[in-house]
Amino acid sequence: MNRIGYLEVIAGPMYCGKTEELIRQVKRATIGKKHVVVFKHAIDIRYGKEKEIHSHAGMTFASELIHHAKDILKTVTKNTDLVAIDEAQWFGEALVPVVETLLQQKKHVIVAGLAMTFDRQPFAPMPTLMSIADKVTKLSSVCSICGNDAVFHKRITKGKTVNALHTDPSLVAKFSDNVYVARCRACYKKK
Repeated sequence: MNRIGYLEVIAGPMYCGKTEELIRQVKRATIGKKHVVVFKHAIDIRYGKEKEIHSHAGMTFASELIHHAKDILKTVTKNTDLVAIDEAQWFGEALVPVVETLLQQKKHVIVAGLAMTFDRQPFAPMPTLMSIADKVTKLSSVCSICGNDAVFHKRITKGKTVNALHTDPSLVAKFSDNVYVARCRACYKKK
């Protein structure tokens, strides 16, 4: 079979099931006897320093902990069929050339991450990855106020911005249901 590079992006707000969908696809690939490697950024210690990706629904899958996007290329081998990357936003724009290299190597790449920051700004590198993807799955959550589809998440406590996470990784561990909530377009500005 002639393989070609293929990029799928799973995007959306917090609590929409991005990691759950990533895990579902990775499990299917392993059932199909594909050689899979899963990555997560080392600053994501919300569930401890385990070498697993975790969904809010409690699903887990073994992963490699890395600090820099370029570390992905050190782990992927000629035999790797599928490369899965969770919480892509923590890697920033440095992830884009890594993904492009994987595509040139004819890998199937699945990237999951936040489409926007809590203040509704594009969250790099997701917009770039979405624009070059073969397939984009944009998920929505459930609005914490009205129950409608929520395409945003909002910080409801005061404190450092999400951009501070790049300089203070310990803030990632403080993500919880009492800090960020899912909101629909109509309820986003409500307190």
